[in-house]
Amino acid sequence: MIHIQTKLKIKDNTGVKIGQCIKIYKKVTGTIGDTILISVKNLRLNKKKKIKIIKGDLLKALIIQTKYSVKNTTGNYIKFDNNCAVILNNQNKLMGTRILGPITSEFRKKKQFKILSLASNIL
Repeated sequence: MIHIQTKLKIKDNTGVKIGQCIKIYKKVTGTIGDTILISVKNLRLNKKKKIKIIKGDLLKALIIQTKYSVKNTTGNYIKFDNNCAVILNNQNKLMGTRILGPITSEFRKKKQFKILSLASNIL
């Protein structure tokens, strides 16, 4: 479960390393597949690419992994080591072109097929 002030690792190639949750849309606590508002805390420095995001920016993000165990569609419980998210733009589309690390098959239920196609592994 993600609450306000929770720090999340960002698992895409946008250049953001760590973000802090500021608001959870339409819920009190966030789980896998929920949209949140984050503040950028750390950036990955890359001298070859110019990053358009700066520290302190407010961005939308989608939760893809939580430490809290979630029941899978097959009946198994899945729990990750870290709380992770991916960055979204204003039209709720993915900002990055790759998702690093595994995601759950819950995104298939929520009809978010773009995330499934960009993920490296689906549990």
